[in-house]
Amino acid sequence: MSDKPVRSRNRRGEGARLRDELVAAASTLLEDLDGQEALSLRAVARAAGIAPQSVYLHFTDRRELLTAVYRVRFNELRATLEFARDSAPENAAGERLSAVCRAYVEYGTRHPGHYRVLFGTAGTPGWEPSAGQLPGLPTLQLLVDAAAACGSADPTATATCLWAGMHGLITLRQDRPSFPWPALDTLVDTMVNAHLAAAR
Repeated sequence: MSDKPVRSRNRRGEGARLRDELVAAASTLLEDLDGQEALSLRAVARAAGIAPQSVYLHFTDRRELLTAVYRVRFNELRATLEFARDSAPENAAGERLSAVCRAYVEYGTRHPGHYRVLFGTAGTPGWEPSAGQLPGLPTLQLLVDAAAACGSADPTATATCLWAGMHGLITLRQDRPSFPWPALDTLVDTMVNAHLAAAR
């Protein structure tokens, strides 16, 4: 008996569905593998239940597949942050920035596998796009715009520092769960207020 997943064939015209399934399979594998260098197109094909050569109908190489994975995950994260921003009062820029940051940290802690795909594998050797092609830049720009609305003199620097701080909160809480961490919202709000005060 083979343990290969049984997959029904897509009907004619459903090639986009197979592409989505390959991206999902690659993302799931990346959540468990030790870095994207451990990912192979053959492993993705096996996880999706298709022949290895079928992968090449949608992706010319592993780098192209990884780019698609990162784009999907970053779009998901960005949509989460946009929802948080738009749910906060429009005339309260500080609250909107705090809401975005809290949503970011919550995403990272609730979806550690997805977060690891984004920041534990993207940009590692073998996948180095030019700066303009980085799929996470639109998500960072959302932070930059929110910082600018708060009156930051250098919103890019403020957003970058906030991103680094939030990443630290997410990864340290995962790596040191026994530490008596204060509430996440308290930590995020403290960090946002401190950076905004320094940036004005």
